Amino acid sequence: MFGIAVARLDQVSEAAKARYQSLYCGLCHTLKERYGQAPRVTLSYDLTFLAMLQGSLFEGDEEQGHERCASHPAKGIAYTVNPQMPYAADLSVALAYHKCLDDIHDEGSVAARGTEALLHRHYEHAYTRIPAECAAIERCMDEIRLIEEDPTSAPDDAALAFGGLMAELFAHDAGFWEPHMRALGFAIGRVVYLMDAAVDLQEDEKSGSYNPFAHKGMTDEELREMLGALALDAAEAFDALPLERDLDLLQSVIYSGIWQKFNALYSKA
Repeated sequence: MFGIAVARLDQVSEAAKARYQSLYCGLCHTLKERYGQAPRVTLSYDLTFLAMLQGSLFEGDEEQGHERCASHPAKGIAYTVNPQMPYAADLSVALAYHKCLDDIHDEGSVAARGTEALLHRHYEHAYTRIPAECAAIERCMDEIRLIEEDPTSAPDDAALAFGGLMAELFAHDAGFWEPHMRALGFAIGRVVYLMDAAVDLQEDEKSGSYNPFAHKGMTDEELREMLGALALDAAEAFDALPLERDLDLLQSVIYSGIWQKFNALYSKA
């Protein structure tokens, strides 16, 4: 999800920071357990957010552990695994694989070709574990490519498609809370897609790559207002969920963390 759904750590306690790191490392540990060492390159805070959100909603038992890894070879590091992390690990592989395919299609990226080859076999395994979600990702990526190739497409067309995908992914095994998780996924998908597009706008205009805001002549403030309305939709959907565990971290993502990259590039009102 583009590195947008990330906690704003300057707004949480030291204990919350440690908890966030342990969940991130827990997802890394789960990737290793399910796929081996190489797919740990797909690790992201975005999927950590999803696992943390689902863990808060369903509050299952967690596994605590400590291990050494390439990032922490000396003393090692603590990790926390909740019951939702296998799904987040499967999605990590599937989404990263299709991001590689998209980069190859758009830019002919040599690096993406290498990563695609690395992940191909692992994606096949992910497909056997979450076939409906992988099929939804494939449909969405095809739809977005068609939108990007259509000069008459509106700025929000691809974001709506991506929001629809996130609705499907967030609704996985949500039971009673499926409508609420679907609504949250849809809202987050739209804001994340367009937030990322705003962050990449100048670079995409220089390279000629597709960007929904390219040549639209929007001011910084107009971009901020539009994204703010979408972020409000996400916050309202989030507030409808009965969350307690890790609420401070989850709030820091939804209320301000998603703005970090945008605010680093654009002047504040």
